[in-house]
Amino acid sequence: MKKAALQIIFLLVIILRGSICMGQEEEGNYDYQYALIEAVKQKNLGNIPEAVKLYRLVIKDKPYCDVAYYELGTIYLMSNQLDIARENLEKAYMLDPDNKWYTLAYLNSLGAGEDYETIIEILKEKLKNHPEEVEWEFQLANAYFRQGKAGKALRTLERIEKERGLSEKITLQKASIFESIEKYDLAKQEIEKVIILFPEAIQFKIVAAELCMKCGEEEEAADYYMEILELDSTNIFALTNLTDYFRKKKDYKSSFNYLARSFRNDWIDVTRKKAFLSYYLSENEYVMKYSEDLDNLVQVFLEVHPNDPEGMLMATDFYIEIRVYDKAYLQLKKYLEANRGNYPMYMQAILLANAASLNEELIVITERALNQYPDSTDIRFFRGIGFYEEGEYDRLVQNFEAISFEDFSVKEYVSQSKLLYAEAYYRLNDFQKSDSLFELLIIEEPENYLVMNNYSYYLAERGEKLKMALKWSGNVIKNNPDNATYLDTYAWVLFKLEEFEEAEKYILNALEKGGENDPEVNEHAGDIQMALKSFEIAKSYYLKAIILGGEKSRLEHKIEVIKGLNNE
Repeated sequence: MKKAALQIIFLLVIILRGSICMGQEEEGNYDYQYALIEAVKQKNLGNIPEAVKLYRLVIKDKPYCDVAYYELGTIYLMSNQLDIARENLEKAYMLDPDNKWYTLAYLNSLGAGEDYETIIEILKEKLKNHPEEVEWEFQLANAYFRQGKAGKALRTLERIEKERGLSEKITLQKASIFESIEKYDLAKQEIEKVIILFPEAIQFKIVAAELCMKCGEEEEAADYYMEILELDSTNIFALTNLTDYFRKKKDYKSSFNYLARSFRNDWIDVTRKKAFLSYYLSENEYVMKYSEDLDNLVQVFLEVHPNDPEGMLMATDFYIEIRVYDKAYLQLKKYLEANRGNYPMYMQAILLANAASLNEELIVITERALNQYPDSTDIRFFRGIGFYEEGEYDRLVQNFEAISFEDFSVKEYVSQSKLLYAEAYYRLNDFQKSDSLFELLIIEEPENYLVMNNYSYYLAERGEKLKMALKWSGNVIKNNPDNATYLDTYAWVLFKLEEFEEAEKYILNALEKGGENDPEVNEHAGDIQMALKSFEIAKSYYLKAIILGGEKSRLEHKIEVIKGLNNE
């Protein structure tokens, strides 16, 4: 409602002005009045060509209509048609030189053409006739300034200030002039006067901070920016300048903090944000020293721009660099879900899921990769790892039955796949197949000590082929004398062969080589001591195995057996 009322008032002003320019004999010229009102309407609606057409019709009919010249002049001035704008505004001014708005518009047109001599001449005449009009004196100072006469401009402004007192408009103009002649300290003094008048006005503090920077007073500038943030915690000028300030001081933690806060602001283009990220993430020194701060910066970027593909890939590379493989995988997975990735990208995602032990995700990403690359045996290799870690042995067997082990691109995949295949059959209790696979692997790879160890342990658990198990396990510890796991297996095979004293020797060796914190090694040590009838020692191993996370019910049962034997 307010807006409509203001428009009506404006129209009435135009109509009244038109009545004056028409004269008494023009009363009742409704076509003329209609054209003038319609011109204003079309201008307000943004239909400038139609407004210009109507104003020209008015002038054609009534060549002394100052309003029409003024309106046409302002339209041409806005469209940068300076000559015709000045011509029309001059006519409006000449028809009514006492009209302030006509005068200011005419002066603006002269200023656009840099005709400062004419401006100064007009303003001096105005001040001669109206010395009390401070606006003309201010415009005179402005004309001197734009003419390059900074001294005259400042003296004029100071005279106004002396006569009229402190004024925001005058003070800001003085600051602008001082800044233009590189007297930044004096410009800052002027701005500080305004800040005293308007302590909550952020825009003045921004100007003061910038002037401090030009004066070399960086700490004072930072103080201003801190004050600005207290008034507006998202102010982009304060955030970006504090980012630069702390970076120059090599206080990168603070710099990254303000940069992260600025990343939440839409005023910074996403391309510029990515440029910042690329700069810092490509510098190994920053990545290593400030990984947590950069992580926060990356997370803010991803929060504000969650669907930016380049940002996802930059985040992936960063997390790989700092070895946070789960985050790297999640970003690359998100990228692949939103964009068509190539084979290397899928393989990288698979490797990341495997490195991060995200076994369920490993199955998911290999499934998706196989949909696109169904003939890749390498993808099936990692899919097999996922099935194994998740205990899906049937699916593991099916996975490897569909391929030839000789088609892998990496030699190690052949050996590991065969081991997984054998392990799966063992856990499915198909010992005939698992045994044949283990033994074939031992023949093919006589130095594959992991295969020999695992198979020897499984045979010991089953109490089968113990002599062969002892041979293979003995070969393992001969070549790996300090491996606690391998020593434990050899001790366990000896235990199953009822060579208890020899088993004790190797289980103690396993405990000394790092097995003391393994619940299974401690349980085996307890079983061997039970066989040697050292019940209290056995009990201590069982208790330690419980503390380390061994199967509590089974271990407690063994302790109860010892208690029963002691009671006998």
